[in-house]
Amino acid sequence: EQRLGQIEKEYILSGNQGMIAPLERFLDGEMKNIMRERKILENKRLDLDACKNKVRKARSLATQPQAENELRLCQAEFDRQAEITKLLMEGLSQTQTNHLRHLKDFVQAQVNYYAEAHAVMQELNNELSGNAEDGNKVGSSSPPQANGTAVDAPEGVQFDSPLGF
Repeated sequence: EQRLGQIEKEYILSGNQGMIAPLERFLDGEMKNIMRERKILENKRLDLDACKNKVRKARSLATQPQAENELRLCQAEFDRQAEITKLLMEGLSQTQTNHLRHLKDFVQAQVNYYAEAHAVMQELNNELSGNAEDGNKVGSSSPPQANGTAVDAPEGVQFDSPLGF
């Protein structure tokens, strides 16, 4: 049991360090940043849409140039934010590659854990089989006995087992 416990602790530690910790760092850091930048982009798009509506509704020559100037500024801000968001989103492909590598490492840790646990259990099984053979010789083909006499089956009952039950 101690060896199995140690193997399990190592598995948990490697799973945490190899998969869970990098994923948490990504979600807590990079993904929050990406989501924040996407939200800003959405707000810039709404601002740009509002400016376009102002230009369409501007009727006088005095307000038209001001609305067009505001539209140019909103368009520039939107384009700048779109580029920032695009760069962050393109970085996700590299992050995805890293996550895939971490997932492969995690699966390999699982394979190792189960292989080691299986080996320990095989050892234990072999030890127990060796002790059982040393302690009591199994293999007697006579039916079970009560008080030194053979046990007969009740009338109408047939034993299927070579041991009588």
